[in-house]
Amino acid sequence: MSELEGKKGEIYELKAELNSDKRERKKEALKKVIASMTVGKDVSQLFPDVINCMQIDNLELKKLVYLYLMNYAKTQPEMAILAVNTFAKDCNDPNPLIRALAVRTMGCIRVDKITEHLCEPL
Repeated sequence: MSELEGKKGEIYELKAELNSDKRERKKEALKKVIASMTVGKDVSQLFPDVINCMQIDNLELKKLVYLYLMNYAKTQPEMAILAVNTFAKDCNDPNPLIRALAVRTMGCIRVDKITEHLCEPL
């Protein structure tokens, strides 16, 4: 199998795991995505799948998703806009850690539309 086919298979696998109904599978997939991102692999095609994981009320998952967003939002600003509603919801979360994480992440994302929404929670 060529290296390109291997990469496509790996992305397809990660996509399936990110869309799994099981929280643990999503978490493991997100860890793999972040690990790949850290070593310089392009995992930007998983952006919509990672954004869908933002809806889960789990601090560890949110940290991983927000880390991914900070890295790829500037290259895919139109996709990053999809995260604004979840950011707004997380800014009103009862958990202060989730609120702080949402505000910090929105501040780190250099996309005009997201920056506009940053003023409200502050």
